[in-house]
Amino acid sequence: MKPTATKCITTILTLAMVLHAGLLMAADSTADGATAAVSLLLFDEEEPGTGSYPVRYLDNDAYLRIDDGYDASDYVLLDRASSTIYSVSHEHGNILVINRQPHAAVPASLKLSRERVTGGDAPAISGRQPLHYRYTANDELCYEAMVVPGLMQAAVDGLAEYERLLAGQQATKLGNTPVEYQTPCFLSRYIYAPGRHLAQGLPIQLWDSSGFRRALVNFSGNENVPQALFEVPSEYPQITIGAVAE
Repeated sequence: MKPTATKCITTILTLAMVLHAGLLMAADSTADGATAAVSLLLFDEEEPGTGSYPVRYLDNDAYLRIDDGYDASDYVLLDRASSTIYSVSHEHGNILVINRQPHAAVPASLKLSRERVTGGDAPAISGRQPLHYRYTANDELCYEAMVVPGLMQAAVDGLAEYERLLAGQQATKLGNTPVEYQTPCFLSRYIYAPGRHLAQGLPIQLWDSSGFRRALVNFSGNENVPQALFEVPSEYPQITIGAVAE
């Protein structure tokens, strides 16, 4: 269900109050041993037919880790030096490896635009004003987002890097996607212009007409977590998708 403006503002106000009170949820307690300094982003996500679930992002200059909000969960790890994505499944005991692929240029037939939605100003977060945008492809509304310009910029850059790398791999498989699913919004969001809202700032709300929803519930620019969270299990076999692009 598409959030109403009132729901968006309520969520933003709650987030602002949490930050003001200093009640940020830290990452899991570090064990003895080496630690890593990270930025933390915690979102609630919801997809059609599912309840909401947490998604945690731990980001620094070397890595981006995406997990279910706790250290022992399955996770995705981006090694930023090699531009390699590792998807670690404890359930299956394996690691899917996604190598860097060339980023596909936006075709002339795909017209992308964004519209700033004014009015109903949301409460400021860390002194910065959230902005509301609508993102379209060939005049089709793809999704909407509330973003905060300049907030947690290093973490936003990490998210954008991950989105680009994932889109590069998905572009290599586009020929396997049925033509009827290759809508302007699909092509823009997952192939040619992934995460384009990140150019406007940190997303604190994101939603579309299908029922997908993502809401930022917590963030911190100064957390310490075990360095081991940025390692992949050596005992798991690795399954590689695609060769490394030059």
